[in-house]
Amino acid sequence: MKKIFSREVLIGATGILAILIIYLLINFFKGINLFKPDNHYYIKFPDVCQLVNSSPVFINGYSVGNVRNINYDYENPGNIIVTIEIDERMKVPEGSHATITTHMLGGTDISLVLGKSNKILTPGDTLPGIPDKGIAAVAGEKILPAFETLMPKLDSILGNLNTLLANPALNTSINNAATLTEELKKTTAGINQLLGKDVPAITDRMIRLEDDMLAVSGELKQINYTDISNMLEATLKNANELSAALNSKNGTIGLLLNDTTLYRNLCTTCEQAESLLVNLREQPKRYVHFSLFGRKEK
Repeated sequence: MKKIFSREVLIGATGILAILIIYLLINFFKGINLFKPDNHYYIKFPDVCQLVNSSPVFINGYSVGNVRNINYDYENPGNIIVTIEIDERMKVPEGSHATITTHMLGGTDISLVLGKSNKILTPGDTLPGIPDKGIAAVAGEKILPAFETLMPKLDSILGNLNTLLANPALNTSINNAATLTEELKKTTAGINQLLGKDVPAITDRMIRLEDDMLAVSGELKQINYTDISNMLEATLKNANELSAALNSKNGTIGLLLNDTTLYRNLCTTCEQAESLLVNLREQPKRYVHFSLFGRKEK
């Protein structure tokens, strides 16, 4: 018994146990569960995009396994064989393929895209792989070249900006803007004062004017426009009758206005009266005789 459990045997058993524990821990940290049954499949990629062992394998965003080994296919150069282990409960139908996704913050993983066939692949079969470079690769291929093209323009813009900032006119413009701001403050204060004092007074006056207009409107509503219209109609009728009478030659006024004989007689009378007045001015003694001592006999 002493020979079976000697010191050397205990040291050897302890070393083997330590190695086994270290192996289990290494696989545990790699995400490999040695006590969980799984199936392995092979995926052939032309480019693994820096894929590493223990990278997760997803189906529809759910982790179903991880990468076990990555080996270069020396028999078929240009291909890399990736061995994956997934849960044995996961059935992979024919027509499925795998893609490699590279994330923006680093890291790569494999996504299995399941086919629509009813036939199930046998563990150990090979699936086609499609390298999906992801957002980071797309950014490197498209965004970075565009950014490189944009850099000279940015340098030119920064140069123009520095020139603008060094121009003394900029300080003058800033001072003018400050002065304008002060003027705007004063104007705003005046407007506030106007709104606080003058506008209410104007509003009161407008309210009073509105009340007066309403009162006038009420009085206008009380006027009998029918009677006024009748009166105007009667007045216009009388005016028409008067105009007809003046234009008629039957009445006295009509004869006075329309008879030319009367006009000629009046003109003749005026001429004779004017001639008489002229003769009276020239020979007054012929018509008027006045003497303090009596009239002399001719």
